[in-house]
Amino acid sequence: MITRRGMVSGMVVLAAGGCSFTHARNSDPPPPDRRTGEPMALIPGYDSEIRSYEDGVHHPDPGEPLTRAVLSRTSSGRPINLLAVSGGGDDGAYGAGFLKGWTQNGSRPEFDVVTGVSTGALIAPMAFLGSAYDGYLEDFYTRTSADDIYRVRILDLLTGGLAAADSTPLARRIAAVVSPALVDRIAEERRKGRLLLVGTTNLDAQRQVIWDIGRIAASGRPDRVALIRRVILASASVPGVFQPVTIEAERDGVRFQELHVDGGVTRGVFAYPASVRLPPRRGERNMWVIRNAKLAPEWDATRSTAVGIVRRSLSTLLKSQSSGDIYLIQSIAQAGDFDLRLTAVPPDFPLPYVRPFEPTYMRTLFATGEAAGRSGRAWGTLAELKGLDG
Repeated sequence: MITRRGMVSGMVVLAAGGCSFTHARNSDPPPPDRRTGEPMALIPGYDSEIRSYEDGVHHPDPGEPLTRAVLSRTSSGRPINLLAVSGGGDDGAYGAGFLKGWTQNGSRPEFDVVTGVSTGALIAPMAFLGSAYDGYLEDFYTRTSADDIYRVRILDLLTGGLAAADSTPLARRIAAVVSPALVDRIAEERRKGRLLLVGTTNLDAQRQVIWDIGRIAASGRPDRVALIRRVILASASVPGVFQPVTIEAERDGVRFQELHVDGGVTRGVFAYPASVRLPPRRGERNMWVIRNAKLAPEWDATRSTAVGIVRRSLSTLLKSQSSGDIYLIQSIAQAGDFDLRLTAVPPDFPLPYVRPFEPTYMRTLFATGEAAGRSGRAWGTLAELKGLDG
């Protein structure tokens, strides 16, 4: 969960260092999917409904209690509010601040669906549980230093290791926040038909996996807290910067370990699987998207070195991907008859990025997000947020 800048740096180091994932898991690689539409491998002890591919076809059993609760809630005619929180590393300070300001504005709804990727996966559980958890977000995004997130180990990477940094400190932070009591609260809300979804990237399949965190929480299994923590850590694990997270799975009685990394590798922000078809609209439907980055192009003189050219090219690629993700969300919103609203880091945010988790940068960005959320005027179109509306 460093930043998109961190992802770029990690990719550059990987390209130069020839690192492999030879020792990333203690099992044989998973068998390939045999055909399109084949059910995903199972997580031992859980039903198949706890996750799905973002680009897959999903047909849940409408009679199953948790599915029935969702269908009842979404077809009741009451307003439906979906919040999608993007990746962006320490730029997540914008989204965290925005949620606090939105609370102060008095117009923040209870979200029926909250989705998160990467830093958005850290924000999503708190956004899902409501404004009472704004303090957790403020603490994380204004009082966190780099030492609280990772330990650098570049030498390990250059000598065949898995990553440039050790994410154990981040895993500890996640464990401190994602407590058994918090998981129980998520389970209570899931039984009411509310959804908390987190995206990871399955490296073997090269596909985004969407995890139903509430369903895991409501399972009652003794390992449910540990699994949720691993999913959130995986979603925030920038490849090359952090080691991939192994997830135990099985198919046809054979167990193996999947490798999962930052959900932003496949989708930097998502609403729900494109295959989902909602019933006709009976009431208000709102889709709120928080993009924890600038969408506008940023001019910067490219360094005349191989690394400088690659870094700038990858940065441009990631910014372009971000726009593509939002175009997809726009099409999903249109298909589901949602009113779409977007917000992003303002194009004129003044502070330059110096290094990951720099306190002044994060506190200023949090305050910028808080002011934007409080104003109620920070929502715009993609063109407006990219500074292209004029």
